[in-house]
Amino acid sequence: MTTEGPIDSARIRNVLLLGHGGTGKTTLAESLLGMAGDGDARGGTLDFEPEERDAGRSLGLAVATVSWRDHRLNLLDAPGGAESIGDAFPALLAADVAVFVVDAAAGIQSQHDQLWAACERIGLPRLVFLNKLDAPRAAYQANVDALRERCGRRLAPVHMPMGVEHEFDGVVDLLRFTAVQLKDGVPVEVPVPDRRHEQADANRELLVEAIVENDDELLERYLEGEVPAAEELGRVFARGIAGCGFFPVLCGSAKVNVGVGLLADFLVDECPSPAARADGAGDGAAALSGPTAAYVGKTLSDPYVGRINVLRILSGGLDQDATLTVERTGASVRLRQLFCLRGKDQTPVKAVAAGDIVAVAKLDDVRTGDLLRAKGAQVAVEPVPPPAPFHAVGVEPQSAGDEDKLSTTLARLSEEDPSLVVEREPETKQLLLRAYGPGHVDVTFARMQRKFGVSVRQVPQRIAYRETVRGAAEATGRHVKQSGGHGQYGVAHVAVEPLPRGGGFDFTDRIVGGVIPNQYIGSVEKGVRDAMAKGVLAGYPMVDVAVSLTDGKHHSVDSSDMAFQMAGSLAFREAADRAGVVLLEPVMDVAVSVPDELTGDIMGDLSSRRGRIQGTEPAEPGRTTVRAHVPEAELSTYTAEIRSITSGTGTVSMRYDHHDEVPEHVARRIVEQVASES
Repeated sequence: MTTEGPIDSARIRNVLLLGHGGTGKTTLAESLLGMAGDGDARGGTLDFEPEERDAGRSLGLAVATVSWRDHRLNLLDAPGGAESIGDAFPALLAADVAVFVVDAAAGIQSQHDQLWAACERIGLPRLVFLNKLDAPRAAYQANVDALRERCGRRLAPVHMPMGVEHEFDGVVDLLRFTAVQLKDGVPVEVPVPDRRHEQADANRELLVEAIVENDDELLERYLEGEVPAAEELGRVFARGIAGCGFFPVLCGSAKVNVGVGLLADFLVDECPSPAARADGAGDGAAALSGPTAAYVGKTLSDPYVGRINVLRILSGGLDQDATLTVERTGASVRLRQLFCLRGKDQTPVKAVAAGDIVAVAKLDDVRTGDLLRAKGAQVAVEPVPPPAPFHAVGVEPQSAGDEDKLSTTLARLSEEDPSLVVEREPETKQLLLRAYGPGHVDVTFARMQRKFGVSVRQVPQRIAYRETVRGAAEATGRHVKQSGGHGQYGVAHVAVEPLPRGGGFDFTDRIVGGVIPNQYIGSVEKGVRDAMAKGVLAGYPMVDVAVSLTDGKHHSVDSSDMAFQMAGSLAFREAADRAGVVLLEPVMDVAVSVPDELTGDIMGDLSSRRGRIQGTEPAEPGRTTVRAHVPEAELSTYTAEIRSITSGTGTVSMRYDHHDEVPEHVARRIVEQVASES
């Protein structure tokens, strides 16, 4: 890896590798590193974390800089597993092109649509690399057809394999109609074999149709029956990719290093540099040459170096020891240590140009998604937040020593992994970790122990149940002690009745004749509120209750604030018990997006969780969104289960909607459990 200093922005390619887990993204990145002489022949340069080696897959964004044909390829290898995909979304703003890696044997998988749609929203150029064409059951044409059905006519093949599975030994360049074949391990240019001509002709027609859509003159000539020459098509090629008017499909096998060199050449020759993308946005030169601005695409926690931030330089270039302002906090930070990354390896640099990617260590309170800017920089960044996590678990420290460091550690990990959400639930007082699934939680706990020496245990999420009254009733509370010394005397008569859901609490003073002096009316209300906070049935707070103070007695000597607090509390508890106390549970508004054919299965599963189906609506083509109201208690493992039910094709979102009455048989079980734990 060369680090001779700033490289011209036109010779930089910032490449984000995306796709489902297991498609070979990291193998592809390692192969590119190996070809450039920057990698370890044994691999493992990018998946270097112990948790990644144990799991055998990427769990976080890895960064590597590769030198290729006097260009710099900054590779951002994003994890694609359902429980580790969060890193991919902030990294979108650090890239100039996304390479979607598709397993030719498995076909399009669940994470493709989600990531493709995110790229579409921000106008990020894309290409597809159809990988593993040498694997058993690999298919080419079926995958190209499926991709075009999914992504539209803007997607078209540029490369075609000469055979698949054990026959895969080369790639056809459909634009120039030449082929590169592997002979004794060396790529050699050969004519397109006769047996591949028919398929190659058909795919080249798809390619030409996609390219001419990006140029009015070529399109007009094509519609009149003329097929433009390869040279003319080539001049439109890069412009179409940069403008998201054309999405090329390349192919190969990263494992046996076929097609990887062609991909590297394609990135250099046809894909946009930071300068080209800025020009496409209008006045790009001015944008790149303005005052320095940098976007934080990833935050890492290194046990030795501390916090490391990966920066995409949006404008102005960056020198070591520069001072920038963090837009989120307004604080100034000095960037003392700049370096290029290759996995965990660090190569110091003194300066980088606009458009480049660089890492910096030891910046306090700088995290993923932050914008750093010099005075006068006008760059704006619209965040691309990761999907919200809905798998919630309670977190408790293993020891008092762990408790002291727990909050700080969780904050550091959520900076490293922005898809983690840490919160203290106000009603249950429980510390909750929200993640993408049980595997995500396990990895987080392992990192807490390894990087920070903090051990925790996972406990079930406490559900924020509440209590309310079913009907109306009255009762008298007496707190009377008049034997020996100063006594206590307070008598209060209250009436309770339910309020509509969300009504909260209403207290009304209906005392007449001064049977309770005014100074003790507030004492009764305070006692009622205290009883409501402690609950009557199972210790959960009471809500949606109207209380009226209608009568009582006082003593001129022995009455006191405390006596009437006790009287109010006793009266309320007795009246609530007579009115009938019921449990309320939080109900979530759940939206599940699945392929159309799975709609019935999802509706049945939601109903089995005591869900009430609210309806269905079409999502993108071929998918349906099912909406339902489901008790939160039935959703503790739903994120992982929906992936199992739908083979990873389903996505879910949920939000709190309301509290509703718990069915009697369920409430009885909850009350018994609370009693056994007390």
